[in-house]
Amino acid sequence: MVLTSDASQDNSVTTPCLVGCQTISIYPAAAAAATTPKSTTTAATITAKETIKKSQRNLHDLLLEISDVLLSCILIAPCVIAYWRGTWELVGVILFPKNAPLSALCSFLIGGIGHLSFTLFQRLLTDNIHPDKHRLTYYVISRCYTYVFGVVCVNMWRGAWVLCDWLTSADSLIIICVVTLVALLFLIATRTVRNLGAAPYSVIMDHKSDYFQVETMFRIPSFRQPGLYLMDALFSIFVIGTLVVIAWRGLWGVMDLTLYPHDKVKSARGSLVKVPMMGCITVTLTYILHPIIRWMCDHIDGICKLIICDIYYLAEFYGAVNTWRGIWNLLDVYVYPDNLILSYCVTHIVPFLLLAALKCSNSILVRGVYIDAEGEGSDSVNIPINYIKLHFQRERDKRLKVMFLHKPNLLIHNNEKEAHCTLNEKKPKNENKPQSDAMDANRQIV
Repeated sequence: MVLTSDASQDNSVTTPCLVGCQTISIYPAAAAAATTPKSTTTAATITAKETIKKSQRNLHDLLLEISDVLLSCILIAPCVIAYWRGTWELVGVILFPKNAPLSALCSFLIGGIGHLSFTLFQRLLTDNIHPDKHRLTYYVISRCYTYVFGVVCVNMWRGAWVLCDWLTSADSLIIICVVTLVALLFLIATRTVRNLGAAPYSVIMDHKSDYFQVETMFRIPSFRQPGLYLMDALFSIFVIGTLVVIAWRGLWGVMDLTLYPHDKVKSARGSLVKVPMMGCITVTLTYILHPIIRWMCDHIDGICKLIICDIYYLAEFYGAVNTWRGIWNLLDVYVYPDNLILSYCVTHIVPFLLLAALKCSNSILVRGVYIDAEGEGSDSVNIPINYIKLHFQRERDKRLKVMFLHKPNLLIHNNEKEAHCTLNEKKPKNENKPQSDAMDANRQIV
């Protein structure tokens, strides 16, 4: 009886074990054979999806860049030009209107001293005025800063422009060309041709990180070498800044002398057709060629890269001057031509309020010195007009930040769920263990 029962029990025990072993040994091989083609198909599907996402992302970026270009050319650039026109003419009316040299000298001093003050105290403003400390105070002071600095920039340019007209003949095409050529050669020699660009090639956002920042030419730190920093600021403002004004005044003057020079009214009306078209064509060509120039700068270096960058900067300079002169003349003809004071006030106040509402009022400022071909690869010819693209990027960063903040909670919840499932799986095994021990005891008794 004992032998029979033991044999039967051994047979009953070994059979499930053999079956279980056969099942375990066969299953991985079958699973591997079944999943091999699926993994290949899955990899191909993932690659195709990544390609589609990449093409969609490139198309999305292209549409955003085109939108930024249109916004800069159609809205932001006209507002910047209108503000400068209104402020320029109002200063001429208020500041010694009957004495042009004295008016120009006062404008130059106001612009130079104000520009130097904002440059020297930029670190103090950055450290003490921040939205995280006092949000309302920051917004009030920062917008007042932009408004005052805008008036300072216009005075600086107006003073240098009118003084140049007074010291050199504004009616001689040869003198204007010579003076302009000398200024351009000096800018090329100092690698500062990049500073000739203006709207519609720049849209400066009112961002808190660099709101009060003013770049100097030699990038000398103010807190370590204050004496050299002062000399750097003086050179950047009064030398490089004045040369940029002389170059603009020269090209503008050449257009004045070559386009109906003997009839101001006809010249203004002619500018409505010819100059805006010249400006629009030049701006369009520079934007179309921009990807090609960026690709070239990614693949070349040294003097060749500098030459290509300077040629592109000069093309931007030509397009900007023609655009500014055309829109300026449009405003002279169509915005309250019978009431000049009202015309100047409207073009001074309304564009600034609109730019402040769009959070790009810093676009009216002319500050800082930038070096030609500075930056790696295509960054040396980058056109800073990212408005809509920057908005989408910030929204995407906010979503990623929210997902990152909620991700730890999600991980904790998943870990707790897995631990709970593990305990549930282990519990039946623990419950079955006493039963198996009881069976072994019975067998030993028998």
